[in-house]
Amino acid sequence: MNVRGKSHPVQDLIQEIRNVFLDLGFDEIENQIFIPESDVYKQYGQEAAVVLDRCYYLAGLPRPDIGLSEEKIKLIRKINSRIDIGELKRIFREYKEGSIEGDDLAEEMVNRLNIEMNDAMKIIDLFPEFKSLEPIPTRTTLRSHMTAAWFMTLEAMQDIYELPLKLFSIGLRFRREQRVDRTHLRAHYGASSVVMDENLNIEDGKRLSEKILKRIGFKEIEFVKKRATSNYYERGLEFEVFSDGVEIADCGIYSKRALKNYGIRYPVFNIGFGLERILMLRMKKDDIREIMYPQFYTTMELSDEEIAKSIYIDRIPETEDGKKLSKLITRVARKNSDEESPCRFLVYEGGFLGKRISVYLLEKESNTRLLGPAALNDIYVYNGNIYGIPPEPEKFDRELINVKRNGVRVNFSYIDAISNLFASEIEDLVRRGEKWGFIQVKMAKSPSDINVSIGRIARRFITSRNKEIMLRGPIFTSIEVFIAT
Repeated sequence: MNVRGKSHPVQDLIQEIRNVFLDLGFDEIENQIFIPESDVYKQYGQEAAVVLDRCYYLAGLPRPDIGLSEEKIKLIRKINSRIDIGELKRIFREYKEGSIEGDDLAEEMVNRLNIEMNDAMKIIDLFPEFKSLEPIPTRTTLRSHMTAAWFMTLEAMQDIYELPLKLFSIGLRFRREQRVDRTHLRAHYGASSVVMDENLNIEDGKRLSEKILKRIGFKEIEFVKKRATSNYYERGLEFEVFSDGVEIADCGIYSKRALKNYGIRYPVFNIGFGLERILMLRMKKDDIREIMYPQFYTTMELSDEEIAKSIYIDRIPETEDGKKLSKLITRVARKNSDEESPCRFLVYEGGFLGKRISVYLLEKESNTRLLGPAALNDIYVYNGNIYGIPPEPEKFDRELINVKRNGVRVNFSYIDAISNLFASEIEDLVRRGEKWGFIQVKMAKSPSDINVSIGRIARRFITSRNKEIMLRGPIFTSIEVFIAT
């Protein structure tokens, strides 16, 4: 059975916000991730010197100049005496010049020198030049905010698209935080949009911001003017946006100075917000790491629905004949469950895996019934516990009624699991060439006694929380099969 996997909440929110912007007529843009340091100065002016402290700079390893001395050649010959030294020199030269990429070097050696990968790695290991390389920093940064890329995009598009220009972009922003904690990550997702138009003003931007944020789910929107304006915004025209007293976004009109540095002739409004902050509010989490990296920071929690999905029938018939027989066993068992014993009921008579069989549900003992009291129990999960609940729990106690009313029902019962076991056993009997078989489930003390399994993670969760698995009770259900030769 194909079960749909779980998506990450950040990706779900990205898709939701994409649709909001697209529905409002915004075009989606992939903004540049690599931002030259000079552009940060063009945007921030004098403030850039301190702003760059939060940026990551790119660095790369230089290509070493590999020389082959007589001593090195002797060592190479010891590894493989047939190596063409002239060809090896050419390979190293091409690597130095950049025509061979670093991750292709060993493969090139294998193919062109006709040697094994193990020999190629031994040769590379002879040269300490590869290990002693130090990264050389560049003047290129990773974008720390989406605005860093918007100026270049707007510069490129202002003369080839009609106004108003409405764009949005969603992607990662990188900040050189001093520490990672419940409110700080070094990489996080931001959604950002810009509108460029001839007569655009801040009130237009505020109205648009309200429309965007309300579609995302925020009702009461409040704009608070920032006392200290970022240099890339026009002085007095940057606002923090709040909903229910919580800051959710930042917006404003780009400064004329910054726009002029890029030759941009029209006013630009920008609004941006962090996706993780929105998810923290929605999911009522106070640790951003639990949202982004639950595999590292979240303690194991399973809902009753998740536990119920992890409960399954262990042995099931492998053939269509077996699957049909399982359903017939269940049908006859339910129909005659209360018949007094001794009793015997024909389940099926006919062809089965190329043989002719007769199958009976029966109870040989006197003064009882065809099925034991627990055979028709349903399986429920409630508050992390797994219960076997009789069809009429009101005959037993109030707790069972509460479980049935409020718990999550598993999509099969005891008798369904047992019928699958019986049909699977009959398949085995026929394959082995047996002529007769008698199969019985008596008192169930554990899930395996009724052919039920529980997933490893759910079991661990139940054990760690001191919850219970109460799949037990008197089953006393028997089946007899006769197989004609």
